[in-house]
Amino acid sequence: MTSMQLIGLNTKWYRYQKGLTQEQYASKTRFKTAYISTIETGDANLTCKNIDYIAQSFHIKPQALFDERTALLSKKLPIRVDMYKRD
Repeated sequence: MTSMQLIGLNTKWYRYQKGLTQEQYASKTRFKTAYISTIETGDANLTCKNIDYIAQSFHIKPQALFDERTALLSKKLPIRVDMYKRD
């Protein structure tokens, strides 16, 4: 898995854990929804500044965005956060 894919999948994982849609997360971070989608698909070549910003938005260390275990868990998530009711 590439670094871009790891960051993308982990961004999706943490966003999902917060119960946020891409639209809601985009509003919170002031990124465009299309950019969130590009990040989560592993197609965004992020700067260190944006990696730090994403980590801060989730209150995690930037290293957590490179965790392969949570990235693999993210692959099992539904396509849209609102398609799955959480308790």
